[in-house]
Amino acid sequence: MGLSEQSKFYNKRVVITGAAGGLGSSLCKSFHAAGAYIIAADRDAEGLERLASGLGQQCETHIYNQADIGSMTEFAGAIGEVDVLVNNAGALLVKPIVESSPQDILSLVNIDLVGPMVLTHLIAPRMIEKQSGVIMNVSSQLAFCGAEGRSVYAAAKAGLSQFTKSCAAEFGPSGVRVLAIAPGRLLTSMATTLGSPEAYKAGIARVPVGRYGTPGEIADIVLFLCSPACDYIVGETIIADGGYVIG
Repeated sequence: MGLSEQSKFYNKRVVITGAAGGLGSSLCKSFHAAGAYIIAADRDAEGLERLASGLGQQCETHIYNQADIGSMTEFAGAIGEVDVLVNNAGALLVKPIVESSPQDILSLVNIDLVGPMVLTHLIAPRMIEKQSGVIMNVSSQLAFCGAEGRSVYAAAKAGLSQFTKSCAAEFGPSGVRVLAIAPGRLLTSMATTLGSPEAYKAGIARVPVGRYGTPGEIADIVLFLCSPACDYIVGETIIADGGYVIG
């Protein structure tokens, strides 16, 4: 990214939830490299400390519980004005629906769908008041294709994509853009340990480009989508999965 691109995020205040995870930390680093001031939120205190040590004074950290409305309300009240909100925090449950407890279901939906909805409710009014801002929701390829053992996760992510469309219609006239990205499986420790080595190879075989993506690739796409170059893209969920959904 050249200097002209960096200047587009210079000192912009960017909130990233789930910041200590694989994709979250890559999002923080990409926005930081583009000149943004990072507000990193996660429940992993040690992960946040490692992240902050690498980003320096252009990063502040907050312990944050995506499933607790009180925690989200406190967080939103503490961070002040926001230019970009990236609703990245999420959780995955791999379990058949008939084996999932009601608590399993409620917990996952609270984290993957209700959490982003509540945080948007808390932060969007300030963006609307100043007539500018971007809200980026992290959905999933499974919002479009589903998968065995992931019914709750897929439903929550599909709901997040529809929430994105509706918010885009509500906020667009106020100059606030809302959009989403739907990554495929990424090359993280979770991807390589989820299931057997055979399942891992079979998963890659279903991706037309022949590999899983990287968190850095997704972070760069998010950076581009949140930039002024994409001001005319609203309400869309951009699928970035190496062609898995169409393969």
